[in-house]
Amino acid sequence: MRCKYCNIEVGCKTKVCPLCHEKLVDENEENSSLSLAYPHKTLRKKDKRRLSASSIYLSIAVSIFVLCIPINLLITPDIYWFAIVGIVGVYGFVLVRNTILSNNSIGIKVFWQCVWALCVLLVVNYILQKQIPSLTGAWVWDYGLPSILLASTLVVGIYTAIAFRFWNDVIVDAICIACLGYIPIILYAFNVVEKPAISITCACVSSVIIIFCGILGRNSLIAEFKKRFHV
Repeated sequence: MRCKYCNIEVGCKTKVCPLCHEKLVDENEENSSLSLAYPHKTLRKKDKRRLSASSIYLSIAVSIFVLCIPINLLITPDIYWFAIVGIVGVYGFVLVRNTILSNNSIGIKVFWQCVWALCVLLVVNYILQKQIPSLTGAWVWDYGLPSILLASTLVVGIYTAIAFRFWNDVIVDAICIACLGYIPIILYAFNVVEKPAISITCACVSSVIIIFCGILGRNSLIAEFKKRFHV
């Protein structure tokens, strides 16, 4: 091998240059270490499945949206319901890409699905009000938001009951999502919600889940509280 400091060829097997006494480095070993230090990036199987599932859904959703445009204009030209189809398609893409195929915790997934679902309802309500002026937006708060939070609370509650062996990972998420179930009843107190039937049901289900988590998962909840707040 050749010394890169004094540029002489060393014929014997040694790790130190006999002239300058610097450490010798084999070029083959150096190149191999560089190749290992900067490996070629490859997609994992899970990432490939995620991309393929997202691509398949996106292709189907775009095709349906494009087909709905001429059908809408031919059958009901006064109401542009194809825009609602497009918004629902976008929500479905978020559902597939960032929820079903995501590695986030159940609490984060459900929370962002609540946000996106509420945004979809608000946009749909805006489109309908522009085309049907007699339609009011009360249904979003009376039925839409409470139904979203009720479904989310039930999903997290059922998941927590099934995954009782991993309560340390899910119990805080379950309580946080259950607390969101009180939002409709708070809106009812401020006269935003006019028909509180689903809102009351949502608050009752949230209370039951919080009570069960507080009683059955008390030790796990205390341990998570100490770990997260360093007490």
